[in-house]
Amino acid sequence: MKGLDIMVEKRSGFDTFRRSYAYAARALKGDPAVFLPFLIFAGIEFISLIGLYLAPQAPFRSVLGPIITTFWGKQYLHYPGNFFLLPKLANLARMVLSVVVGSLLTGIAVALLYKKPVLTALRKYAHFLVVIFLLLFIFYMTNRQIHIFLVKYFSAGHKNLLMVGANMWLGPVSIAISQLLALIMQSLLAYAIPVLILTDAKFPGAIGRSVVCFFRNPLITLCLVGFPMLIALPLIFINYNSVFLMDTFMPEIVLWVGVLGVVINSLVIDPLVTLSTAAFYVEKESNT
Repeated sequence: MKGLDIMVEKRSGFDTFRRSYAYAARALKGDPAVFLPFLIFAGIEFISLIGLYLAPQAPFRSVLGPIITTFWGKQYLHYPGNFFLLPKLANLARMVLSVVVGSLLTGIAVALLYKKPVLTALRKYAHFLVVIFLLLFIFYMTNRQIHIFLVKYFSAGHKNLLMVGANMWLGPVSIAISQLLALIMQSLLAYAIPVLILTDAKFPGAIGRSVVCFFRNPLITLCLVGFPMLIALPLIFINYNSVFLMDTFMPEIVLWVGVLGVVINSLVIDPLVTLSTAAFYVEKESNT
């Protein structure tokens, strides 16, 4: 009987996972406008990527040149040094855009999924902004502190940490930690925007309810958020070996990898995570 209970529980979890995607797919098929916010964000991110690519040239150099020189050095305003910095700049730009623009567009997408007026999302924009800002700020600062600790640890003369050398810790292990941290943070706040759309809660209450919902459904939430993130693994591997690709082919390949990143992140991963978790949340609410 115990084994049967476990099988039923696993099947139920998989069925919930499947239904969340099926609900989101039906919503997209019935109203393609649900996908429009993600398309808009991808367009904005693509424009920002091109702007960063053109940073060494006028008129972009007059605006971006002093910033790049101050924080990274003048060498990154010249070919091919600008391509070494481009992935980092694109990542920072995506974080800023996610807070300022992406928060609102995500709210609009969830509102359309729930067949709520777009005005519902517009009224909650400030709360969306705070939620996304806190998510990215905590992720960025935690990730940064881990990196600083590792650099200081190995700079002090230590050869290994937990029997693993510096090259691994500051390379693949560091990337794995960053992805795990992103998974946890996104999972904890995955339901905050659905809460804001469906209720009168403000951002503190929405964050609290999202955290509670995560701990009540940790496995399915981690799957709904983590499964789409697996799609980005090849892209992460490519970015990690960008120097090798530049040497093997040409520096401009970094730009094309960046364009691929916009497509995968903004048009595949973001819609999958946002719509599936929103679909799961509304199903849980309807059953309570």
